[in-house]
Amino acid sequence: MREDKRLSAELWEEFRSLVTGEVFLHAEMARHTTMQTGGAAACLFYPQHTTDIKQALAFCARHRQRYFVLGNGSNLLFLDSGYSGLVIATSQLRGLQFEKDGLTAWAGETINSLLDAANTFGYHELNFLAGIPGTVGGAVVMNAGIPQASISDVVSEVAVLDRSGRVRVLSQSDCSFSYRHSRIRDDGLIVIWVRFNLTNKQRYDRRLLLAQRAIKQPLTYPSAGCVFVNPVGFSAGELIEKANLKGFTVGKATVSTKHANFILNLGGAKSTDILKVIDITQKKVYKKFKIKLKLEIEIVGD
Repeated sequence: MREDKRLSAELWEEFRSLVTGEVFLHAEMARHTTMQTGGAAACLFYPQHTTDIKQALAFCARHRQRYFVLGNGSNLLFLDSGYSGLVIATSQLRGLQFEKDGLTAWAGETINSLLDAANTFGYHELNFLAGIPGTVGGAVVMNAGIPQASISDVVSEVAVLDRSGRVRVLSQSDCSFSYRHSRIRDDGLIVIWVRFNLTNKQRYDRRLLLAQRAIKQPLTYPSAGCVFVNPVGFSAGELIEKANLKGFTVGKATVSTKHANFILNLGGAKSTDILKVIDITQKKVYKKFKIKLKLEIEIVGD
């Protein structure tokens, strides 16, 4: 939804009076993303429950404002120009409930807390998500995973809010999952909770996967995670490396020398630096291999 105009501080204060969650005006998004870049959002909101989100959606519809749903801030890049709409941060929508052969998790639960709980009750098939720095909601929206498995493999139902504020429960097939993608993102739906079907038919070693990530992935500097989707039959990181782009730097943004599908913030990088690295990387890979790298991260801003 595109907004017709920037809202006044008075209208954002009106919004504050309508909800119970915390509201922050002119919130610097560099403080709320794993890349640690980007300008200010007009309003950052932490809903406490579903009613809060319904109020937010109604407010945005009434005033023709855009909104963006934020998990833990990974896999995205806010522009330096900022965002004039409402950012709805779901990190306080938390809760876990075990059922027979399953587990229901609210959207704001971190992947780490989800795995802690599942492991405590003897379930290990979600451990392939180990080390993914996201929330349950964000992981489902982008169908997070590893080459051997994706979160959609264990999802049975997803409760969402649509733009009108109506709660809908989607089956696994309703979500139209594909590689790093879902219908949830396409339709602008907001994840409320996710029900996982756990049978322990496939068990993953969490410690081993974390150790492998530490060896293969750059964890010292801020990043958004993998920047590009792997093209069918190829590794984006390998294509970038073969294009001799490891270590390529613009300003304070650089292609990791450890894993070329990561762009790192060396300290004080601007989103414009990262966008330049992305653009040049795409052009050089296309020139060498005639393959266009598509973004896995989402770019947000005015």
